[in-house]
Amino acid sequence: MISLGRKDFPSPRGDLADALDDALHRFFEKPGQIVDLRSRVFPLVDEVRVNLDGAILDFSDPPLAKAEGETSLAFDTSLVTISGRKISAGGVPLDLRMEMRDVVFGKGFSANGDAVLVLRRAREGQLVLSGSQLQLEEAFVRMIGAKARLYGIDLEQVRLAMRARGRRSLAADIQVWAKKFFARAKIDIYAQLDISDDFVIKVSQLKCKGDGKLGSFACSTLQPAFQRVLDKSFSLKSIPLGDIQIRDIHVAVADTMDLTVDFGSEL
Repeated sequence: MISLGRKDFPSPRGDLADALDDALHRFFEKPGQIVDLRSRVFPLVDEVRVNLDGAILDFSDPPLAKAEGETSLAFDTSLVTISGRKISAGGVPLDLRMEMRDVVFGKGFSANGDAVLVLRRAREGQLVLSGSQLQLEEAFVRMIGAKARLYGIDLEQVRLAMRARGRRSLAADIQVWAKKFFARAKIDIYAQLDISDDFVIKVSQLKCKGDGKLGSFACSTLQPAFQRVLDKSFSLKSIPLGDIQIRDIHVAVADTMDLTVDFGSEL
């Protein structure tokens, strides 16, 4: 699952912690130590703590590694915790919390011979992703505003309002006040994201309505991108997680948008 960037698998506790820390630093930009591994008698690990507070996720890095052939036991641990406050993922500010209990890791090698750490089992776990509506609105202004300026359009004001339409459905109303030269327009965008009972994520609705020529121009410019999004879906079951299965997903919206994923291995 994660390449350790070396040809041999580290065995002393300190070497393993350093290898894990180096591996995560290839995905996250963050000064200082990320991984804290606590073990009295290796390979029995008491706890693995990962601190991603303030980290920037680098999407340009290569995808997760894949172990070729058979894997063997690397170590097991009673608890894995991941804390990530004020993470930046593609410019989007998020908080992340994850906890896994009774976790088993395997070891193997990738096609190019690098040592790979594989997540095999976890008795139970929970992942929570949170984003402030206000901060998500500000991120939307930064990202969409930069693209709008390529067409000579300035965003004067943006309002984002999200709400849960059910345990696995999220809707967002976006109001944009835009200006190009002396023309102004109000643009309304509606988006709806649904997660099926089989844990397939899909944007089921994406609509745009604009006032006047500027509003019509903006919506017609966005339409091809909207259609590409509507044509896509992503199955969470496609993520290689060993014997771990997703048990439940639900969303909740107040001042923050919270996505909670419960998972674990079959007993």
